[in-house]
Amino acid sequence: MAGVATGLVLGSLVGAVATAAGSYFVFRRRRRAETDHLRLAFRTELEALSYVADLAEEGRYEALAASVEPPQVYENNADRVGHLTDGEVEALVAFYTDLYWLRDQQDIEDKKERADEVARKWHEAVDAVRAAG
Repeated sequence: MAGVATGLVLGSLVGAVATAAGSYFVFRRRRRAETDHLRLAFRTELEALSYVADLAEEGRYEALAASVEPPQVYENNADRVGHLTDGEVEALVAFYTDLYWLRDQQDIEDKKERADEVARKWHEAVDAVRAAG
């Protein structure tokens, strides 16, 4: 009788451990896929925002300030940015913070250095997302 009880307990423990391990691996795989998709979405949006760096490097600051559109990927996924690496988070937040600043400028001619920083931070964000992916 003790052997049967021991078998039931051990069987239950093995089943519970296997279930927990399987659930963990499924969770990790889903989280990894979600992070990869998020990274791809940011990479795509950053590539679409390449005109920011191009206009700043050409010195076309008025056109730059007038052409900035709201970043859809960042706005819709700001709560999930923490799933990325620390380097990606830092670079993305720095770039998008400056992008919002740039979008809100009325007279940018006296703020050319800060606009050039936006271009530099765009390059850093692109590099960070590409390096991690």
